[in-house]
Amino acid sequence: MTTALPDDKTLLELEQKFDPEMRFRPLTAAAATVVGALLIALSLFHYYTAGFGLLQEVTHRGVHLAFVLGLIFLVFPHRHALLEKPAEHRLLTPGNVPWFDWLLAAAVAASVLYIPYIFEDLTFRIGNPLTIDVTMGTILIVALLEATRRSMGWPLPLIAIGFMAYALAGPAFPGLLKHAGASWPQLVNHQYLTSQGIYGVAVGVVATYVFHFVLFGVLATRIGLGQLFLDVASTLAGRYAGGPAKVSVFGSAMFGMLSGSSVANAVTVGSLTIPAMIRVGYKREFAGAVEAASSTGGQITPPVLGAAAFLMVEFLSVPYQTIIVAAAIPAFMHFFGVFMQVHFEAKRFGLRGLTEDEMPKLRESFRARWPTLIPLVLLIAILVSGRTPYLAAFTGISSCAIVGLTTRVQGNTARHWGLMLGLHAALLVLVFGGIESEAVKLALFGAALVTAVVLTRLFKIDGRIGTPALVEAFSTGAKYALA
Repeated sequence: MTTALPDDKTLLELEQKFDPEMRFRPLTAAAATVVGALLIALSLFHYYTAGFGLLQEVTHRGVHLAFVLGLIFLVFPHRHALLEKPAEHRLLTPGNVPWFDWLLAAAVAASVLYIPYIFEDLTFRIGNPLTIDVTMGTILIVALLEATRRSMGWPLPLIAIGFMAYALAGPAFPGLLKHAGASWPQLVNHQYLTSQGIYGVAVGVVATYVFHFVLFGVLATRIGLGQLFLDVASTLAGRYAGGPAKVSVFGSAMFGMLSGSSVANAVTVGSLTIPAMIRVGYKREFAGAVEAASSTGGQITPPVLGAAAFLMVEFLSVPYQTIIVAAAIPAFMHFFGVFMQVHFEAKRFGLRGLTEDEMPKLRESFRARWPTLIPLVLLIAILVSGRTPYLAAFTGISSCAIVGLTTRVQGNTARHWGLMLGLHAALLVLVFGGIESEAVKLALFGAALVTAVVLTRLFKIDGRIGTPALVEAFSTGAKYALA
């Protein structure tokens, strides 16, 4: 059994094949450049606000929504059949994106950013919207339903349409279902102008917490932490009966510490463990079921949890630290249950474990990849210290970039270690130094960045990943926000 994770391109192809929400339309080079720049800008926006301070609530959520909804119209076609057609640039489809999708992207971005623009006057208009308010709200509601249909299918938009119809047609319903009803301007007022509709808690959670941790998970995987975890899982469980399946359980649990995404977990770990399970004698459907069940548990494996955990933070008004402590026991019970099922199945059919030749050399793997543990340790330490989750994610993301760009898999010199330690020292001053001024923080960050660039070029320091891989990781992190 090989334990080397597939390269980034292969992982992306697998995700697009098995996750419809990650299948984007083919684009010409120019359109792909525009979309790529927007994806990276979205990631940089969230990275900046996590480290240097969130914007005003409605502005922060508005910028996030403008990026996400605008990009959805550029990357998801209105018909799935168009996903199979090659990219062609024509007059009415510039960049292989129809003219009306460009128009929809611009319109939805304008309608979203309209609320932050009029925020100072909003207090006097809630409950008595102007015609322009209703118009912009109508554009956003219709565009939001269409964006949801394109990215997730019909069920969720139909549910939303059903509830809106109920709000509008209240007097027509019988008995207990009957109510006074609402006019379209009243509905738009509630959904668009207040913080209880489109700009509500769910969007705030994604824009404030989820995005940052998803980006951290992508970067941690890119620098090799996911590979280290898989090697540890293979060494711990691979030698026993039904070894590959037990590696799947342990590997998915450890990878779940980095990513709250079940799909990313299944694609990354399953691409290795499912073929190995089949090879030692597990039925195909059982092998797939083991990985699916194990990967699902990744959403409740601390410290990086799924989106539901952050909704609990907002709705229950409890610290994220409390949530991750509470998640530890259910996560253990979940993986223990799957592990025992795998064990009994292996014993029933006499399935073998991995041989010494099939297992990775943990000592060599740890020697090459131990620096990749630094970002996770820092993230957990900041969470435990009581600071905000998004500051913890900022620190983890920054540390991933530092480790990835300044250390090699093998052959590190004193210059590599010195630069890594120096940049981490600057990062810790930024996080723990008690600096209140945003300008001072930016100055320190900029000085560290310039110093890093000068020293890496002067001493020709190369890392385990290059700048292109770092940029690609920021782009991939934003893609998960669209799915």
